[in-house]
Amino acid sequence: MRWGGAEAVRPGRRVGRFTVLAELASGGMGRVYLARSPAGRTVALKTLITNNADDRRRFAREVACAQRVRGIYTASVVDADPTAEVPWMAQEYVPAPSLKELVEDCGTLGTDALHWVAAGMAEALASLHSAGLVHRDIKPSNVLLPVEGPRVIDFGISQAHDLTRTQSALGTVAYTSPEQARGEPTTEASDVFSLGATLYYLAVGRPPYRDIEEISALELLMRAATGDTDVSGLPPALDALVLPCLDLDPRARPTPAEVIAHCAGHFGEEPSARSDGGVLDARWTEAIERHRAERTDALRAALRQVGATGPDEPTRPVA
Repeated sequence: MRWGGAEAVRPGRRVGRFTVLAELASGGMGRVYLARSPAGRTVALKTLITNNADDRRRFAREVACAQRVRGIYTASVVDADPTAEVPWMAQEYVPAPSLKELVEDCGTLGTDALHWVAAGMAEALASLHSAGLVHRDIKPSNVLLPVEGPRVIDFGISQAHDLTRTQSALGTVAYTSPEQARGEPTTEASDVFSLGATLYYLAVGRPPYRDIEEISALELLMRAATGDTDVSGLPPALDALVLPCLDLDPRARPTPAEVIAHCAGHFGEEPSARSDGGVLDARWTEAIERHRAERTDALRAALRQVGATGPDEPTRPVA
């Protein structure tokens, strides 16, 4: 493999103790592969494809952060070697679509379903924060949704990396807190703002800013920095859940524990971590199951291609 991403890892090759089955995604800094351990566990294997010293340090920090997180609403780290010639990290493979994909394909969420997703996301943030971490990049594309409950992914991304790439700015700044957009230190409350922005997207179908498709990245950044949000169209039944998270004052935002308690009060009990309890719209449930079936078929095909044997199905998330 040459540095700079000129070559991808071919199916059947090994990275650490994992056999690569197929490429899942690629970007400017790395690639993500579907891979398999000798014991038959399916993982998402992330590799760094640049030899830049800053990128290697950033990747090592991401690995260290991810290894500290424990919780059923995050994708756990299985193994990693951030000091290898080609640094890598293997995480639990979650064969599920992102919230962004689901809204684009199936439309917005109803009140009960949104409270269920909010409770799971808040649980994930509580796990991160208890480990002394701040995510800094909570957004719809960074949350996967299997039927067992939402999974927050890609934790530990540095603030500077997110806000200095113009192309990614629209996808990130649209959900970032005002203090983070101003370049100020981020706190746990910054993640709560991003949670609220993501929940607003699930309810309305757009980020909480007006004319977002027509403005420049700089204009969006200025709006985010001043808290110039547009929360019109939010169903009144969701005001008490979403609007406090979007408070301009970080000290006035609820904690993840308070979000969880609010959602529990909505249901009259603690929301289930293992299933949607029938609150998801049939369109969403069908899309989630269809996505899983497609990933299962793709895994079987990849296993046949590399001549592997063992379980034919991705490992289900374990609570």
